[in-house]
Amino acid sequence: MALITYDRRVVLRAMGALVVGCAAGATAKARAEAPAFVVPTRSFVLRRELERGLARGASLLVIREWRGRFEQSGRDTLVEGAQISCTVDAPAVLEPIAAIERERIAPGPFPARLDTQGRIVDDPTTAVGTGRIAAVRAAIAVLEKLGASGTEMREAREYLGRLAEASGTIISETPPDLFFPVVGEASERREITLPDGTRGEVSVHLAASAGPGGLLESLDRRISTRIGDEARNSRETWHLRMT
Repeated sequence: MALITYDRRVVLRAMGALVVGCAAGATAKARAEAPAFVVPTRSFVLRRELERGLARGASLLVIREWRGRFEQSGRDTLVEGAQISCTVDAPAVLEPIAAIERERIAPGPFPARLDTQGRIVDDPTTAVGTGRIAAVRAAIAVLEKLGASGTEMREAREYLGRLAEASGTIISETPPDLFFPVVGEASERREITLPDGTRGEVSVHLAASAGPGGLLESLDRRISTRIGDEARNSRETWHLRMT
């Protein structure tokens, strides 16, 4: 058990390093060359699509929208917003979890304070994201139990579930450049080895586009984990439109 726990921490650090490494090289150059961001005066709708890959090809998709606005106070830029809709698409066996998620009011990235480069300096998801992560963990646990077939496959699925939890934790964190993203694409891949010698890999892909003034158009983050013949994918896509 100690070995598995240690390896899980290594994988989590590896995923974090991939996400940071994906963006770091392009970010410094892009930030140095980018003009100052322009804060819009109109309200906007922010849409987030979060899809978590589960066992046996199933997935859990949660789509939320928030209406928000930018406010300037001295040197600070504040972003306020509130949820206006939520839809959930999930396998029938997960309907109880889906129903809870539909009723839950999520604050999203609001309120947020931006620095002079348009990056979020206060991330509210650190304090409020535990309910969402717990629901996904419960979904994974249910499907793992339904798909268990033998000790070796069960152990492999459990370990893959741990990887999915790790990727879910990372992808649940709000990108610091969400509202004024670094434009472009980046990808990273890293091979991993399980305690029993089974090989796998973790890959991360980031892509972002922006409109006038550097304001977010779309931001897409994908994290994939593969162990042997089994794979899990997590996808998070943000869109912003002015109203």
